[in-house]
Amino acid sequence: MPNLTIRDIAKMAGVSTTAVSFVLNDRPGVSDATRAHVRAIIERTGFTPNVHTRRLNLGKSQTVHVVMRKHENGLFWQFAQETLQGIFKASHALGYSITFTFADRDAPCEQLIAMVHGKDCDGLILYQVSDPALIARLRQEQIPFVCVDAHLAQDGSLPLVEVDYYNAARQATQYLCQCGHREIGFIGTQVPNTYYMNTFGGYMDALKAFGLEYNPAWMLALPNDAALTSRDFEPLLREKRLPTAFFCAGDAFAIPAMRAVKERGLKIPDDVSFMSLDDLLVSRYLDPPLSTMTFDKERLGAWAMELLYKMLQNEPCDRVNLLPTRVAPRGTVRDLSKTR
Repeated sequence: MPNLTIRDIAKMAGVSTTAVSFVLNDRPGVSDATRAHVRAIIERTGFTPNVHTRRLNLGKSQTVHVVMRKHENGLFWQFAQETLQGIFKASHALGYSITFTFADRDAPCEQLIAMVHGKDCDGLILYQVSDPALIARLRQEQIPFVCVDAHLAQDGSLPLVEVDYYNAARQATQYLCQCGHREIGFIGTQVPNTYYMNTFGGYMDALKAFGLEYNPAWMLALPNDAALTSRDFEPLLREKRLPTAFFCAGDAFAIPAMRAVKERGLKIPDDVSFMSLDDLLVSRYLDPPLSTMTFDKERLGAWAMELLYKMLQNEPCDRVNLLPTRVAPRGTVRDLSKTR
């Protein structure tokens, strides 16, 4: 049977093309019975998933283009490395190659559109890129794309893979409350606005749930998320009395804040506790190790690639996908509940 495609095999087996790809690449996600059934059809038909043949048969490049935001904060790359690894692994399993473009606020819109129309790539993954002009143009041209960790509105209008930052912030603040803290400050960023609203909103709702007051003197919302220095935290440190704990909307804020507190001669967590989110690799090797909210960053990238693949195959898929988080208690939170 010449010129068979994955779609043909899927139709013969009565399964999705995703299931066939999982079988071809020996990935979990299908039952043993389905795997055996698909393999039997592949063996009977002599199907070989040659990438070049698939490109000719399907009129596709089998390539996905990742557009990444340039970032001034070096800690970002620790986060990005794990997410990109997830994209790479999933793309390989699904028979796709990956290419890259680095973009500032204005992504190279015309170049990206020309790539898709020229069959140089089949779709786009926008990683922390939320440029409204680019997104509007991609929608206008009906080009398949997925936004990853882009902090956009979760109203279903765009295909998103995001961390559930609202619940992460709420759970992190709740954890501080459960450890007996009643005076809790906030350190984060004002940009992008959706990220700020989610993290600050989760923090505020947790305080309300425990009947605690919000003190604006203990809040620092920085105008950007560039690399921070101790100087950025001087407004907080000038306060006569600090809270017993800070929730930080990212390890990249917690790490320099901890350094600033130490430079003032305070001890962590005896004098001030810190709870964060992201679980960057370096956070586990701080002194003391940073208590934070952790999540599977590799899964974040894989989920994005799998979502785009389903879109390319015209398979049903969820438009909004939120990755859950969990508490990773380490050494920066003092348990005051045991001393009261």
